[in-house]
Amino acid sequence: MKIQTSMEFVSGVKFIVWEEGVDWEYTGLIHRLDSITKMIYLVLDKEKGYIMKIKFEDIIGVDLTDVTD
Repeated sequence: MKIQTSMEFVSGVKFIVWEEGVDWEYTGLIHRLDSITKMIYLVLDKEKGYIMKIKFEDIIGVDLTDVTD
């Protein structure tokens, strides 16, 4: 539900992702959800213009955040 809310209202989102035995935090705006490849494309806050691909299966937490300019 948080992902849907983030996309609908263009809210920032923070994902906690499990990769290679370490949990990482990524914040930004959701660019696209791909249900075929099961990926979320996230435009990162800290690196403008960079889009991070996150696998559905690697997500361990989601929180809504404020959008930063």
